Amino acid sequence: MDLLDRVGAAVAAGRERKSLLLQVSDGVQNTVVIPALGGGQPNLDGALYPDASYQSSASSGYGRNELVYACIRERAENLPQSVLRVYPDRGGEPLDDHRLRRLIAQPNPVTNEFEFFELSVTYLDLAGNVYWLIQRGRDGLPAELWPLRPDLLRIFPTRNPRVWSYGYVLDPTASIRSQQADIIPIPRGDVIHTKYPNPLDAYYGQPPLRPASRATSLDNAATDFVDTLLRNYAVPGVVITTAEAVDQEIADKLKRKWKNSFSGGRRGEPAVLQAGMDVKPLSMNLRDLEFPDLRAYSESRICAVFQVPPILVGAKVGLDRSTFTNYGEARKQLWEEAIFSLQRRFGDQVKARLLPEFAGVGRQRVTTRWDNSEVLALREAESAKWERATNALARGGVTINDFRRVVGLDPVGGGDVFLMPAGVVPQPADNIQTGQPVPAQQIPPQQPPQLQAASYAESIIAELARKHTREPAALNGHVVRTN
Repeated sequence: MDLLDRVGAAVAAGRERKSLLLQVSDGVQNTVVIPALGGGQPNLDGALYPDASYQSSASSGYGRNELVYACIRERAENLPQSVLRVYPDRGGEPLDDHRLRRLIAQPNPVTNEFEFFELSVTYLDLAGNVYWLIQRGRDGLPAELWPLRPDLLRIFPTRNPRVWSYGYVLDPTASIRSQQADIIPIPRGDVIHTKYPNPLDAYYGQPPLRPASRATSLDNAATDFVDTLLRNYAVPGVVITTAEAVDQEIADKLKRKWKNSFSGGRRGEPAVLQAGMDVKPLSMNLRDLEFPDLRAYSESRICAVFQVPPILVGAKVGLDRSTFTNYGEARKQLWEEAIFSLQRRFGDQVKARLLPEFAGVGRQRVTTRWDNSEVLALREAESAKWERATNALARGGVTINDFRRVVGLDPVGGGDVFLMPAGVVPQPADNIQTGQPVPAQQIPPQQPPQLQAASYAESIIAELARKHTREPAALNGHVVRTN
């Protein structure tokens, strides 16, 4: 039964969920509902409600503050650059046709994988919670995943602190504490709840924007002040005083003459004043309107709560010391301090809640891992990649085809061989443990110095093509052995 079917069932059946609550009489006429775990402020209907900070964070933070929007967008757009893949439990190539992988690639008909994780991170950063609704197919397995607005979810505790259920508010315009809103019960098994830690509430997570609310309000106030000042500035730019009193006609004439002489293209022209006249500026200059210290204060704290380097979101506190070198390091820092932890949060939920749904007798044992190979911020330079692969090939750590895959080349026939440097003799682990010497006939003759590993492949492949044998052969001072 999907969510829409449950809506009709809930309206017909009424509030059956109330039987799950731990109720205590207050001695008057009301029933006080006590949550099984500490935290939360339950209403008389027994539901634990989230705080009302989501609306203000979404409107005043994400909707109005440029830096908050940029920080959340930076995190939300970086996580789905990696791909959550399904692999055989004992290792091997990814299983792109596995049912779980197809579910992650297309969680629902209107949301692809990138949009799904992008919206999930946005909800998590604004509310501290994100909920995935599982829609099941005819076989009972998860067929769709839907991210739900976190401010519309309610939690119903029971006597057992290990058991609780969820409810979804139908009317998104209802007040956060409204008891008249229709709440549709959802089984706990059909909701995947990911949250940030909250030391004061065991059920709801704490949003990162809550401790930065003052810095966000301060930044908004500074922007609003400058905007209002520039739009409705009622203070004149200069005041002209005279030694003697003048009537209104002379004052208007002096004003027109001053404006015609120093406005527009004549701005900055020298002025000649008569005896007894004085000019005093009253307006603020652009440096006064900048509030550099105030901006740096709020920007640094907003970036700190989201763990986003200021240089990545164009914050002035980061651009003052920006170079191309530390920009690249900042992109790596974002992944190390923020994105990897998001991968762990979502990946653990998939392993704990979704992976067991597709396991069982007769089914292949699989696991999930994030594939970061396409993340530009984590890619090493081409020169470093070739140097690493060349060293591994020259020391016999990888085959020729492994080397070609690392540097982005297609495998070749006969390339599944290792290159053993001259003087390096492979021997069984038993010989190393017992100290027995290697027979002399197994020691290859000494050859000239090694060549660069990149030059080995051509000669080895040609030799293998001529001999068509799998026996070891010495080429260019190396022993070739098949993989």
